Amino acid sequence: MIGTEFQQEILIRLSELSPVYIVGGAVRDAQLGIPAKDIDAVIALPLLDIEKRLSDWGYKPHLIGAHQQTVSLFRGKERMDIATFSGEVETNAQCRDFTLNAIYQEVRTGAIKDPLNGLQDLREKLLKACGCAVDRFSEDPLRIMRLIRLAVRYGLAIEPETWRAAVEHVPQLLEISAERVTEELGRILILDKIDEALGLLDDLGYFRTCIPELARLKGLVQNRYHTKDAWEHTRHVVKNTYPRLFLRLAALFHDLGKWETASRECNVRGIIRLTDHGYEVDGFKLKGKNLELWANKQAEIHGGRLDNYPDTIIVKRIKPARAAEGIPFEMVPDGKRHFLMHERESVRLVKEILPRFRWSMVLPGGRRGERELEYLVGHHMLGTLTFMSELKGELDQTKFRNKTRRFAWKIGWNGQVVDEQRLENLLDLWRADFLGGKQQAAENIDRLDRVQQEIRNACTFLVERVSLLDWTQFEEFARSKGLVGEGFGRFKEQVRGQVMLDTKYSLADPQFLEREYCLIDN
Repeated sequence: MIGTEFQQEILIRLSELSPVYIVGGAVRDAQLGIPAKDIDAVIALPLLDIEKRLSDWGYKPHLIGAHQQTVSLFRGKERMDIATFSGEVETNAQCRDFTLNAIYQEVRTGAIKDPLNGLQDLREKLLKACGCAVDRFSEDPLRIMRLIRLAVRYGLAIEPETWRAAVEHVPQLLEISAERVTEELGRILILDKIDEALGLLDDLGYFRTCIPELARLKGLVQNRYHTKDAWEHTRHVVKNTYPRLFLRLAALFHDLGKWETASRECNVRGIIRLTDHGYEVDGFKLKGKNLELWANKQAEIHGGRLDNYPDTIIVKRIKPARAAEGIPFEMVPDGKRHFLMHERESVRLVKEILPRFRWSMVLPGGRRGERELEYLVGHHMLGTLTFMSELKGELDQTKFRNKTRRFAWKIGWNGQVVDEQRLENLLDLWRADFLGGKQQAAENIDRLDRVQQEIRNACTFLVERVSLLDWTQFEEFARSKGLVGEGFGRFKEQVRGQVMLDTKYSLADPQFLEREYCLIDN
């Protein structure tokens, strides 16, 4: 009999009241020799009667579900959902999602009932809606997401009429609860064949409808370091990550900002002025750092003119210029392709996308998990930018060790402990990105692996060192200076950074503490 001892015990007791049928994924998987974790069953009793009986027997049933209520029971990781039905298997089957999920097994006899030939479809590896596909997706659009998950997980071909109906009903996914969509999309994103799943979701029109920020990456030409457009690169990065939802989401969203920041090299000259719309020069809006230092000055700006916002220039470099020098604006012939500050734009877009879902339900840490996702997306380029020379083969061992230690500290220290998981997440995403269709990635992978291993070694050093620090003499010194509250905290963090990164500094050295105090005091 299908199910665990706990599940079987309940099913047998219920079957003494009325015929009980196991149906859905558990029966399907049993036919494939796959053990089932969850059990769905139907019985011709009202839900309240089922709930009462189970309660009388000492179980703790729960009424669950807005779309279709079930009486559900849980024990550890075991789950069973019991629904009511008319008692007519043939009628019930017409309302289920797919034929291979409409195979029934009677609990008492073990007899199989297969009114819609689901067993044949399973043998032929065909995924087909029960009855009229349009009706099935109208009843519950979430079945569209389940269609993709089942097709990819079990290697099934989707029956043409079922596919057409799914495409037609994709917009209705916007009308159902974010919680249900999030749960199903999360299950898709951790599939082993994730690239196939992303391709089907794209063909379905899911991204175009529900996450258009991803859909517009298709056809977006990248710079000379890439062999793929932004969407194909994204798919490869997702495929290269471990099947953990947090990492897969970070990979999916890491380059969202490239459409916003896609640009070509240009030069513009003129007086930089502050307007109601920000800093501008010669009619162009400027985006960049420290522009206030150049207000009302004649300057020459080298940057990128945005493809999709041609009135805006992302600033790369600024230098003084004479009024008579050169023409006001020119594109650089055969200029480089830029995506300057795309990490920041990616984070902004992630913050806009997150409220459409409920990732806090399924990510470790809840809301904190969403903030960690934003952090990872915003820092995904930091490794490449920090270790660019080492990735090119230039190596100064002493400088390299210091860089890895500073990098591990910058990413890992969260204000309380060295967060090894955050650092590992960044390394995993960095490696997946590196292998996601970049030029010469295969030739340079050994260098990347060496850099990452040294960063891990640095992290191990930091974890050990932070556990050995004795703050007794530091606290005595701070009290002697009258430091309390916020001032004490700032001083402690400054000193901590120094002693963590360099073993020549000691918390027991009064001269070191005095020097650091003078720095913060000034």
